[in-house]
Amino acid sequence: MRPLILMIQFMTRYPIPMAIDFSAVHFVRGMKWMPLVGLLAAVPAAGGLALADGPLGRDVAALIAVILLIGITGGLHLDGLADTADGLFSYRSRERMLEIMRDSTLGVNGVIAVVLAILARYILLRSIAPAGIVPALLIAPVLSRMALVWHSASARYAREERGLGDFVNQTGLTQAGMATLFSLILVGTILLVWGIQPGMVPGLTLVFHLPPIALATGFAAYASRRLGGITGDTIGASIELSELLSLFVALLVWQYWLA
Repeated sequence: MRPLILMIQFMTRYPIPMAIDFSAVHFVRGMKWMPLVGLLAAVPAAGGLALADGPLGRDVAALIAVILLIGITGGLHLDGLADTADGLFSYRSRERMLEIMRDSTLGVNGVIAVVLAILARYILLRSIAPAGIVPALLIAPVLSRMALVWHSASARYAREERGLGDFVNQTGLTQAGMATLFSLILVGTILLVWGIQPGMVPGLTLVFHLPPIALATGFAAYASRRLGGITGDTIGASIELSELLSLFVALLVWQYWLA
């Protein structure tokens, strides 16, 4: 359980007063738990939306959900998205892009990326059918954390240094497969709990999983071509992009498949 607790401590702002070694071994072992970490991050947002949707309306409820999602993670993944946008859209040399991504100063491209990500999340949550909004809000963070394992397993770390690079370079298809299996179980269970017919669950679960995996691995290949590998920032960006894609898939599913 120590790797799971470390993942919760690192990826969320849940106060767990337990000291655990910040090591590559614990990180790699904890990768399979990433979908559960995503679910734990989603529960407060889903609860806030469900409570506010009736008395305050969908607009306010969606805004509350977005704020809670950001608050639970402390904006960690948005920061990665912003730094990635600043670096990649600078169109400089590989070395210079990596320097820009490490710089704490937020550039125009980073601001645009963060604003668009928050706006897109709000619009998607506002647009999903009432029957699907809560399960979609629970499922998307599960899928995005599963996707980060695929992103980490698909490329090597871009910088020649210890620390984060140790755990990225030790993450492989074994960890990605275990995280995917765990995600399949969680997503399938969520769909069943929300009344989806059992015969439809396998197909729906597959539909939900393929897009974020494709995005995460494709983005890793793109980052490897531009940067020589992935970084902590591209991992954060992969979470944000996969979560938005998963919400979009949920919008399509509840509008056209489950309508």
